[in-house]
Amino acid sequence: MLALSVLLLLAGYVSPWDYHFSFSDDSHVGVCAWGLDSRLVFFNDAEYGPYRGGIIGLADADGNIYPPLECEDSFGDAWGIYYRRFQWSDATLWTLMVTLWYPVALFAIIPFVNVLRSAVRLRSPNLAEP
Repeated sequence: MLALSVLLLLAGYVSPWDYHFSFSDDSHVGVCAWGLDSRLVFFNDAEYGPYRGGIIGLADADGNIYPPLECEDSFGDAWGIYYRRFQWSDATLWTLMVTLWYPVALFAIIPFVNVLRSAVRLRSPNLAEP
């Protein structure tokens, strides 16, 4: 929980374009501020960084897009999840952002369940004692 609190604080001061952790050449993670929200950012291109909107191709006078896009997938920005994936013949660019409030809520449930179980044990009489 402390680590998540630090991430929430740092998200306003660090940029995943400048500071990120790399799992491999095409898998990176960082934190960023997204409006009033802090997000955990997963992306594949460290040189480009996470995609947050912008030009990914140019159109000629006939409407042909260069480089030609083979596939485009997207979801969000809804419920704290943002996903974009672009596929060209020679490259892929993807970004997944998840609000840090999901892990905070998840890790808050565990202590709440333990407190609730302790309270139930205290209220119920011990049937083993005579």
